[in-house]
Amino acid sequence: MAKPNPASVTRKRHEKLWFKNPVKFVNIGLGIRPWQKQEEILAALAKHDYVAVRSCNGSGKTFTAALATLWWLMTHDEAVVITTAPTERQVKNLLWREIRKIYDNNREFIGGRLSQNKLEITSNRYAFGFSTDSAGRFQGFHHENILIIVDEAANVHEFIFDAISGSMTTRNAKMLMIGNPDALAGTFYDAFHKDRQHWHTIHISAFDTPAFTDEIPADQPLPAGIPTPEWVERFERQRGKRSAAYQTRVLGDFPSEADDTLISLRLIEEAVDRQFTDALESEAIMGLDIARFGDDQTVAVIRKGHRVVKMQAFPKSNLMQTTGRALDLARRYDVKKIIVDEVGLGSGVLDRLNEIDEIESIGVNGGKSAQDTDRYRNLRAQMFDHLKERFADGNIAIPRDAELISQLASTTYSFTSTGQIVPENKQQIRNSGRQSPDKADALALAFTAPEPPPEPEFRMWII
Repeated sequence: MAKPNPASVTRKRHEKLWFKNPVKFVNIGLGIRPWQKQEEILAALAKHDYVAVRSCNGSGKTFTAALATLWWLMTHDEAVVITTAPTERQVKNLLWREIRKIYDNNREFIGGRLSQNKLEITSNRYAFGFSTDSAGRFQGFHHENILIIVDEAANVHEFIFDAISGSMTTRNAKMLMIGNPDALAGTFYDAFHKDRQHWHTIHISAFDTPAFTDEIPADQPLPAGIPTPEWVERFERQRGKRSAAYQTRVLGDFPSEADDTLISLRLIEEAVDRQFTDALESEAIMGLDIARFGDDQTVAVIRKGHRVVKMQAFPKSNLMQTTGRALDLARRYDVKKIIVDEVGLGSGVLDRLNEIDEIESIGVNGGKSAQDTDRYRNLRAQMFDHLKERFADGNIAIPRDAELISQLASTTYSFTSTGQIVPENKQQIRNSGRQSPDKADALALAFTAPEPPPEPEFRMWII
């Protein structure tokens, strides 16, 4: 029997030890010295199953993900790495370009075969990348040692994350999300907000990179693409510190508002838990948004005066159950008026409430014409613009609910050719893979829905 090669045995032993110390693997195994934030990402992966990194432009996060790919494969006897990004171009030209560069400099150490977006060290140790154009691509990946890397994660559709979750069921499964924080909704956004207890999060601004931290000696060239003081100064002059682009690309922060956001995050956060003295004396009004599709929720928002006093979501159910739940909640809060989204199943709920005739119930169809047809494309546009005015004027108080805040902050708008305001509708939001804005719509119904016209004009808005 042939004796084992001592060098091979030593290497295997090192690789097993390097599993708990990816920084040492990168230093010794690949001969690469990452800077501080890159080391932080690698160390976090060794300790945590879910890691999310939001960063500025040119932070080296994609290069770090390439290092993580090789670390994972080289420290297991059997392992799989799946990398993905919104487009095929991003898969091949971002993460896998970095993998190819590292492989070319360490071909003998790594071994195996490398193609444009696949590395196969052995039949049981391999990595490959593909774009997120089909959730079906993730079906069937259940490996004991699996690492999933999502690049440009803020722009990945939500149904892809649902599919990925099915591959995260094994004991040694890990997931790394990296990206610029340029979307105010979705799994990537939630990792830094309502789901933060589930994720280990890392933030990288331009001021955390080597041109500002002096991690690279002054006589050595900076790596290509990383932010320089000159670039930051120029970007600040061009866009301004308060712009969404500066917040995202320089600071690595989620913007307080996107360029097409209807209600800014700053105004929304100012309204959280705001105090009013009129709540006790005011009548209770309920906005009721009825679930229509798969994961939609029926949401009831009850307000007194300017303040939301109760918000409750119900799972999708049949017409009678939905009506019963809404009526029970209305009784408990002595609601005097219920404003119902009457589209789809909502019309049946409205009919049943009017049949019971216990509480005044009014139907609203956001797709119908607005009162001001010159300014608004439809009634929903008018309702949300009036809601925006309430936030701007400080005439609303909302609960600290992460879903509601995210839905409001991610509501965008555009204009028709004649200058009418058009907010993003529910179907467009679903098509983008984001959560249906059920809570935001219920809030708009409670605060800004008009009563139907007696004949033929609208009466006054509810105030």
